[in-house]
Amino acid sequence: MSSIIEYLDASCEAYPKAVAVADGARGLTFEALRRMAWGLGGFLLEKGVCGQAVGVYAQRKAEVIAAMLGCAVSGNSYVPLNPDAPAEKTKKILAHAGVQVILGFADGEYDGADAGCEYIRMDGECFPVSDTRPDVTVRGEDTLYIIYTSGSTGEPKGIRKSHGSVVDFIEAYVRELGFTHEEILGNQTPFCFDASAKDIYLMLKTGARMEIIPSEKFIFPVQLIEYLNEKKITFISWVPSALAIVARLRTFRDILPTTVRRVAFVGEVFPVKDLEAWRTALPELEYINLYGSSELAGVCALYRIPKHIPCPPALPIGKPLGNSKIYLWEDGKLVPDRGEMLVASAALADEYIHDPEKTAVTFTEIEIDGKPTRVLHTGDWARYDENGDLVFISRGDGQIKYKGYRIELGEIEAAVNALDFIGRACCLYNAEKERITVFCTTDRDGLRLRDLNAALEGRLVDYMLPRRLVVLDEMPLNANGKIDRPYLKTML
Repeated sequence: MSSIIEYLDASCEAYPKAVAVADGARGLTFEALRRMAWGLGGFLLEKGVCGQAVGVYAQRKAEVIAAMLGCAVSGNSYVPLNPDAPAEKTKKILAHAGVQVILGFADGEYDGADAGCEYIRMDGECFPVSDTRPDVTVRGEDTLYIIYTSGSTGEPKGIRKSHGSVVDFIEAYVRELGFTHEEILGNQTPFCFDASAKDIYLMLKTGARMEIIPSEKFIFPVQLIEYLNEKKITFISWVPSALAIVARLRTFRDILPTTVRRVAFVGEVFPVKDLEAWRTALPELEYINLYGSSELAGVCALYRIPKHIPCPPALPIGKPLGNSKIYLWEDGKLVPDRGEMLVASAALADEYIHDPEKTAVTFTEIEIDGKPTRVLHTGDWARYDENGDLVFISRGDGQIKYKGYRIELGEIEAAVNALDFIGRACCLYNAEKERITVFCTTDRDGLRLRDLNAALEGRLVDYMLPRRLVVLDEMPLNANGKIDRPYLKTML
């Protein structure tokens, strides 16, 4: 298959009456999903919208998936918009992507009028349907979507993904993990974040059902587990913070998931003590550490955690997915054991739109086995362990020179997170003051730096011990549940 449109057709033909996506309030069968996609596609073409980027407010509603597919079947691409983002940030994204039409789903959404956009409300009875496919040919190289993330400067950056790159990833993902039509996916990641694409296109490829879990359930972990059981969810792929909340609030003393068979996590390092809380309560589940980046369609490596043995202190990234190869790189050459990870795969993104300089730096061509090969420079450093698995060390910007030593801040962060009295920790470096700072949450009253460093003795060498401790009531998180490191840097 060359486009996700073929996935939609195949699942619709095989399972027309099966529920494709549900949001707690409404469920759409594959047949209904395709009729809505065709209807919206025809509607956009009638308006003269073809080959354009269309803004889609990424509310946690089933109709949003139909809207994304409607853009795709009409030869357009979609740009997921964060409904909670400030209007000024959304305005920048609309201008950068060249969006002229916005599809909306809730009251109060920024309508883009002052950015020259047309806002069209699409929920409920407003959504067009059709039994006729739009007369457009969609190819593998055509753009499927443009995802926006904040770069190191805080300015949005748009990453272009093609149909072909998504198909390449999904085919490998399904082969590796053996997903079938019987799967029921519990979606946690907001649709304005790239990790959600794994759930969406896995559903389309296999004919599985995707349950969009209401955001408020993650505030009340017992209700969250009740929801998983009620919907008979079998597979979850969440950010570690969502899984950690369940573990830290002792949820499993009150209720256990009864239908979940596999738990995957992606986006950042999952503290081993929180993972072990899940494994202790639910030892027969399969736990999978996924690794990827926004510059890929999906993930490129995974590690299946062996059952009934303790997790290693540093959880491996594992080995490449079948469609990818990973190389280590340092000082302008390939190295055998430790370096920055480079990924070669047909699932790489196309480019950063309107930023040829960043594209040229991040996506380069190097010679591998005598052949020029396009690779992604991930910015993540890793090493191989004794089993040949890749182990994450830190981000490239997490490497510092301190007192003449090269230090990985990720190693310090992992050591702090492993302490029983630490809830969550983040380690940052102030280069001007030459000071390593740990931000953390804790259940120990009056925790001081000397107490922390005493607990770290034997885990870290002396020169790696932090020189400043900031105890927080709550760790600041971004909308995707990851630690908000840019915000913490303002506190250095």
